[in-house]
Amino acid sequence: MDVVELAARIQAMPDDALDLLVVERQAPAQLGSTFDLAEHLVTDASIAAALRWRTASELAALARGESTPRLDALLLGVDGAALPRVRALAAAAEVVDAPQAEPIESPTAPQTAIDEAIKVSELVHRVADAPIVLRSRAQLPAATGRELAAAVDADPAELEERLEPALLAGLLDRSDGRLRATVDADAWLAAPVPERWSALAEAWLAATPDHAAVAAEPRAQFPLADAAALAVRQRQHRQAQRLGLADRGAPTTLAVDLRERPDAARAALAAHVPPATASVYLQPDLSAVAPGPLEAAVEARLRRIARVERAGIASHWRFTRQSVAAGLAAGDDVDDVLAFLTEASLTGLPQPVAYLVRETAAKFGSLRVRPVDPIAEGGARSQARSDDEQVIRTIAVDRALVSAGPRQTGPHRVTFRTSAEEALQALLEERYPAVLEDDEGELVLRAPERAPRPVRERHRLVARLRDAGFEVGDQERAWLERQLQGAIRERVPVRLTVATGDEPVDVELVPLAVANGRLRARDARRDIERTLPLSAITKVAGLGVAT
Repeated sequence: MDVVELAARIQAMPDDALDLLVVERQAPAQLGSTFDLAEHLVTDASIAAALRWRTASELAALARGESTPRLDALLLGVDGAALPRVRALAAAAEVVDAPQAEPIESPTAPQTAIDEAIKVSELVHRVADAPIVLRSRAQLPAATGRELAAAVDADPAELEERLEPALLAGLLDRSDGRLRATVDADAWLAAPVPERWSALAEAWLAATPDHAAVAAEPRAQFPLADAAALAVRQRQHRQAQRLGLADRGAPTTLAVDLRERPDAARAALAAHVPPATASVYLQPDLSAVAPGPLEAAVEARLRRIARVERAGIASHWRFTRQSVAAGLAAGDDVDDVLAFLTEASLTGLPQPVAYLVRETAAKFGSLRVRPVDPIAEGGARSQARSDDEQVIRTIAVDRALVSAGPRQTGPHRVTFRTSAEEALQALLEERYPAVLEDDEGELVLRAPERAPRPVRERHRLVARLRDAGFEVGDQERAWLERQLQGAIRERVPVRLTVATGDEPVDVELVPLAVANGRLRARDARRDIERTLPLSAITKVAGLGVAT
């Protein structure tokens, strides 16, 4: 197959298929036409880069001159046959076929899957409670990363891969310099554990076509992988194990069931989920232990006044002044908090816990933040007031707050350069008992922020190639006639550039017939028939793509 024919196949691809091709083949974004892309894809460098991501079985097949639908989609083969240069490079690698292991019934996979679903839920909860402002290059702040990792008993270095299933499932959104929960997160968090797991696992499987291969040790399954490709495959291998989709180097039956019988997979998982409980063990050290998954209403109430120290089937919680104050700021009443804890505790209400709640309530609202007029305040945008003069003096000289620009303007008042929301967040992070009030002095209950449902954007090269179209010269006339015949059979429109006078004209037509070097077609916009010579067509765009 020559470059012209390959370019024609590219032009005829639906947008989703073209997006998959340019992403997985890592096509340079600056390519200007389908011919440029076709020429790039057949270079030895491009083929070698693609082979680094292929399994041993795929490499062996390509070396034999065979292809598969997935390899065809990547234009390593066409119609089940490997492209000649792809076959030559695959054969030169002399890779021995490594068949994938048969799925196994893993006794530990369900428990592992449940545990991971609960831990990812905790990560989503944390982000839903407080969106995270990312550092440059969209990185999590180090302190925040350590805190999140500790909550799910993870290595901070692996936190990104623990977050990835939630991002793939559309529960978290990483845009505009922030990590936020999406509008779908709350319903997902309220769902039973098996449903939460299936949403994560299905999204992960959809994004990982080679999931069966990454179930095994990647070094054996991807023999040509370089360091970068191997790192991705190893990350996917760990994720598959955590989600219960792989064990002992093989896919699990849980993974097979999820693809073929998702209801059965969820039912199998549900059999391993302990019954939900409405009780916890309160401890004098201000901790609480849930002996199993908590009922949704109990967990939601406990989460308002405590923080998870370690997520899992049996979770560990911690009461702090900040966590209790957060519940009071969300509208909880001190007597209701104490009544809830008394009812939920299997060990009574320890005196230290009761004291913490009452003491926090007594101080709650003692430091109040509100916006101010920057013109009247010399550029300051917010203020904090308190009857406690020592608190105001401390805030004014607190080096941890220097980025907010605190300036004491009176014995009971300090102003900030930042907005009231930003000043409040800075104070809370440094454990000051701050609350937000409006201009009337009323407490402002902060509504949770949610990102819109993520929309996957296609690679920008796809749009460029569609706009660029396919230049038609004298050598492509026969090809053009064959492709128009195909468009006639499929009844799909094409966008053509036609040289009929001094200036070329762009038209959208539905081809009806091709004969004697002429095209008869219906003008899709004017609903009239037109006839024009094939020799007048200089450019084709959207060929074979239904609209």
